[in-house]
Amino acid sequence: MLELFFSACGAGACIVLMMLILKDFYHSVAARAFLVLIFGAFVHLCYRWLPEHLVTYAFMISSATPAFFWISSRLIFQEGRSLPIIGLFIALYSFITPAVAKLWGLNFDTAPSWLVHATRTIPQWFEYALIIMGMVALLRGRADDMVEARRRLRWAIMGGAGLSLGWSIFSFNFQFGSAASRVFAIDVSLLIIIWFLLKGRTDIWVAKNRSKRKKHASYTVVESVVKQARREYPLETVTVRRVIPRNDTGGSEGLESVVNGEVEDDQASLDVVEEQGESEILVSLKLLMSEGFYRRENLALKNLAKEMALPEYRVRAVINKELGYRNFNEFINEYRIIEAAERLVNEPATPISNIALDVGYRTLSSFNRAFRKEKQTTPTVYREQK
Repeated sequence: MLELFFSACGAGACIVLMMLILKDFYHSVAARAFLVLIFGAFVHLCYRWLPEHLVTYAFMISSATPAFFWISSRLIFQEGRSLPIIGLFIALYSFITPAVAKLWGLNFDTAPSWLVHATRTIPQWFEYALIIMGMVALLRGRADDMVEARRRLRWAIMGGAGLSLGWSIFSFNFQFGSAASRVFAIDVSLLIIIWFLLKGRTDIWVAKNRSKRKKHASYTVVESVVKQARREYPLETVTVRRVIPRNDTGGSEGLESVVNGEVEDDQASLDVVEEQGESEILVSLKLLMSEGFYRRENLALKNLAKEMALPEYRVRAVINKELGYRNFNEFINEYRIIEAAERLVNEPATPISNIALDVGYRTLSSFNRAFRKEKQTTPTVYREQK
């Protein structure tokens, strides 16, 4: 009876969550993968009360849950990265092979040992591997994530979905723990995820066309800043000039410009804030980047925040909310690639490796990857075409 109660509660939570995703975010591939994950949890909660002829199909759907946990974690928290072939193989094998065995009516008691290993043992271990791979995707790149709601969701899924999936699968496969405890673990994780999605789902899955509009506007800003940096600071990086609020609260008492440790008024910057409606932190950020700060090697958010004398969360919020970037590397790479592209055309005699090092990349291979991602071609081909 307790299991039925928990299953009904969890199924209702799944329906609410699926409706939220379908209503506003079905256009997102990551949201669709997450939708399949939630549907798998829904089927897992209900399969005991399904008609006998549907139980096999319910098993096939619920067994795909670890695979879609990994896929949705990769798509949500590692945007722009393709799914690795080996990972896709593990994901598909983990639920297709048991499904085929189930449809075939394979009897594990009489089947050869190699067939039992191939259709039951190996898929089980692949399920554990997929959960671990999903956890790794949750943790990787957290420092560069500019979306605060998504940063919080990492820990919600880590603690919620990871716990429920782990407990459900381990306890089911090794036959310990009650069915009610497995259902209760899923219920708790669903409530945690629903809470965090309700607080920040529009930031986690950007509404259609919103990101494109903001990205176009931010690209124009970055392009103008890079031109200023090329004009005024051709090769070197100027370290200390920034605009900070005169008071700690970021009020309207004006800005101060810090140049080599000396504080002086910067009324011109304040005029820019008032005229363009930009925040003081954004003005500070643009001034710093216009001096070529983006050319520093191993540049991370903490270095930028330290240079601006601000907490990381405030700098992160400006980069995400006002400029529309969802990843710090994406933000920095855009500055670097714009300058590199300009130099590739205007300086045909300069080796590509020199340009890559000048704009802040440690290796030519990392520059080539970033350039190809931004321009959809290699630096060599780009130079030849221009």
